[in-house]
Formats: sequence, structure tokens, C-alpha cells
Amino acid sequence: MNMSDILALFRKELPEILIGDRAVLGNLKDEDNHFIYRMENDELIGVSVINGNSVYLLLVDKHHQGQGIGTALLKESEEYIKAKGFNKVKLGVGKDYIIPGVPMNRNVHKFFEKQGYIHSWGDLGCIDLSLSLSDFIYNEHKIGDTIDGILYRFANPDDVDGIKSCCEEDSSDFIELYSDESMYTPNSSDPVIIAEKDGEILAALMIGTESEENGIGYGGCIITAPRHRNKGIATNLLKIGATRMKNMGLKTVWLSYTYTAIENTYKKLGFKVCMEYFMGEKDI
Repeated sequence: MNMSDILALFRKELPEILIGDRAVLGNLKDEDNHFIYRMENDELIGVSVINGNSVYLLLVDKHHQGQGIGTALLKESEEYIKAKGFNKVKLGVGKDYIIPGVPMNRNVHKFFEKQGYIHSWGDLGCIDLSLSLSDFIYNEHKIGDTIDGILYRFANPDDVDGIKSCCEEDSSDFIELYSDESMYTPNSSDPVIIAEKDGEILAALMIGTESEENGIGYGGCIITAPRHRNKGIATNLLKIGATRMKNMGLKTVWLSYTYTAIENTYKKLGFKVCMEYFMGEKDI
């Protein structure tokens, strides 16, 4: 299977998703992926990308929708996952993800609901947010500054253990993501900014360039140790990170895989919801 063909279909069917090509291709090339696809005249018209018990993507070319292709791909995906010994199928997030769940802007999630999938987050919603940097103005602080006794700086390899400890307190789901050594090298293109006081890491934020050709940067996996929340630390990280990306010439900051309970924190800085996801699961 040609990964560029899947990327092309992804861009055609989900042009509103801001994730960059590099990230999509990186996840598609995972050796643990399994692909189920449909071709017509040597052209890819449908595909399901499976990793573990997660369906990372299920795409059908818009000119071939309504013909039962999506239903067949989903059924085959469920059968494959069940044969691997799993009793649950997840849509989107698993070991990693391309998109967190099923985009809800076109009511595609209704298809999965009809197939027995339920939203697994209860009353919480999963969202992407974006910030227009042309409208963002913040000149108070930058990376390397101290605010209220807290130093905001780039992380280095010596900080990894402290960041992992912060992850364990806040969200252990991010430990593996913060273990990528490439983020802590000098001049990393995807660095981590931390908030530190008296040798303790209080919070961390990943930033980087998501899509250079489209001027999109990203911020993500923000963590704050519970006892240091509600002190404006995460807000300061976001302001300083956004300022760096604006100074790099980027136009937009994208935050993916965020939950609605903290939506207002981002909205205060000018972020707007650009996508909501159905976090579907189904017992099989």
C-alpha cells in the first residue's frame, strides 16, 4: 500500500484537519499498522488503518460513498481486531493517533452510531482548537524569563525524569510522548518548554511546526502538576509558546486532542474550537 495515496485520500476527504503531512505519514508508516483497502481502476477509493484495537482512519472517497464500502471496511476491521484477541474497538486514539476520533462537523459519527459505537467520554467532548497569530499580541515575556519565581525555559535531556514525574501526577498517557529524546536536543524543531521552580518541573508544553507550507505550528500535551494548577502557569506556557511561533513567522497555532473541560483556558487566549470528535468505542 502506497502511503502517499492514503495521505492524498485523507486530504481530499478531511481538508479541515490541520495535522501536517509529516505527522500523518509518520503514523501511517508504523510497522504495527494493518491496512484494509478498496481499489478501482488502480485508484484507492477506501481504506481502514488499524493499529492494535484502534481504527486510526476509515476513509471512503466521496464519489463512492453510499455504496456500502464504509460498512464493509468497518466490518472487516472489527473481524480483524477480534481475531487478534481484542474485545473492544476504538475509533482514533490508541498507541498513537492520526486524528483523535471521528470528526463531527459532517455528522459522519452518525454512521458509526448506527454500527453500535458509543461516545466513550461521557459528558466530556474532545476538540481541536486553533489560534490566529495575526490576532495574538503578547510582549510581556519570552522563553528564558522568570515570572513570579518560576523559570520558563527549553527542556534539556537532564529534565526528562522530572517531566515524566510531572506526567505521572497529571496524565500518565503522555509519558511515552515526552520520552522522545529528539525533543531535548539543541535547536530541536519540536522542543519542550517547561516551568521550573527550585529544581522542580511544575508544567510542560510541546511546541513545533506542524505544517511549514501552511504556516501552522502546534502546541500539545500540556501538563501541570495538580498542586500547581490554577496559578496561571499553563497559561504562561501557552503565551510564551505562541509568541515563539509567531516570531518564527507561523500564522496559526493548532492544539489537538483537547477536552472541553479546559476549553475556557484556551479561549481566554483567543483559541477557537475548529473540530469536535466522536470518541467512539464498541464491544465486540
